[in-house]
Amino acid sequence: MTPIEQQTQDLTARYPGTSVTLLPTGGHLVEIANFKMPAGWNREIATILFLAPPGYPAAQPDCFWVEPGQVRLQNGATPQNTNDTNLIPGVVGQRGTWFSWHVQSWDPNRDTLLRYVNVIMQRLKPAR
Repeated sequence: MTPIEQQTQDLTARYPGTSVTLLPTGGHLVEIANFKMPAGWNREIATILFLAPPGYPAAQPDCFWVEPGQVRLQNGATPQNTNDTNLIPGVVGQRGTWFSWHVQSWDPNRDTLLRYVNVIMQRLKPAR
């Protein structure tokens, strides 16, 4: 079993709405449906998307997306460091609200897709 296959199983065990799609680029689109948003957002549930790039796990994930224009702060404001018009690289026609959020350190021998979802949670909590 490849690292992405094993880590997909672990991620799906924690987030049952997970699907992983191999892209023509050699990367993988990771989609987590029914993701419970922390307090402070206008939605309780959202779909989170991110890329495991070609070369993963040596190449680390970077940034993430949610449904375009649908996830806002509770007061209706646009979240910091986001853009509603960014295409998801390698995914034809797929748009989302792009969150510019980057891992500060990545160890491919230790870090996993599940850890990256924890990085996403750090960005979403507290809502800003």
